[in-house]
Amino acid sequence: MALGWLLRQAGSSPQALSRSIARTIAEPNGMDVGSRRELEDILEVASQVDSSGKGEQLARLLRGRPGKVVVFTEFLATIEHLAHICERDAIPYAVFHGDLSRAEKDAAIARFRDEAGVLLSTGVGGEGRNLQFANTVMNFDLPWNPMRLEQRVGRVHRIGQSQEVYVFNFCQAGTIEEQVLRVLHDKINMFELVVGEIDALLGSLEDDRDFAELVLDLWLANHGSGREDQAFDQLAERLLEAKREYTRTKELDEALFHRDFEA
Repeated sequence: MALGWLLRQAGSSPQALSRSIARTIAEPNGMDVGSRRELEDILEVASQVDSSGKGEQLARLLRGRPGKVVVFTEFLATIEHLAHICERDAIPYAVFHGDLSRAEKDAAIARFRDEAGVLLSTGVGGEGRNLQFANTVMNFDLPWNPMRLEQRVGRVHRIGQSQEVYVFNFCQAGTIEEQVLRVLHDKINMFELVVGEIDALLGSLEDDRDFAELVLDLWLANHGSGREDQAFDQLAERLLEAKREYTRTKELDEALFHRDFEA
């Protein structure tokens, strides 16, 4: 669990990784000397990174993007980093996360709707809030669970949306997120599925692990061996077969119900 959490933060931003490692080192947790030294080395490198190619690419897109944009990330430290980028480039923004009070959350959404062009939000912004006045979702980091991705997009792409919706997914090369995106986007075209279909596909994998655990296990078993692509291609093939079976069942149901309706 700890390694998975660190990998998620590393895939998000150096700022998120630095903050987490600093906290871990500061806690009296019985860590062995070798592990502590390794974390200290990572912290030294991560804390020296002020900007990243991913952050600069986001800034470039935000500067030229019409309409209102929701930028999702998993971590508060990453939100603070993105807020710094917005301030540097004079991009009006609002911030939304789970530590805000209800009144502060309402105020953030109102500012986003009426004044700011950008909402920087943790995953909590993908729950219970209708943001159909926006037309772009940017996933600055990718949750490993596709259902959470679907929930994020669903805050904008929903009933009442009158604009075409655009979704941008960011990932760093050589990370789990790159493999997850390759499977979900390139292989099974997740973002072309209707709401609920991805849940049906995941449910047919016949695996006791949830998707996040599955991809972490695949990564740990194959990273550095040169077999990462092959392992995730096999996962993609399982999902494609589930998609084909789902399509066959759906077509059969539609044919049966159609005949019953005509009768």
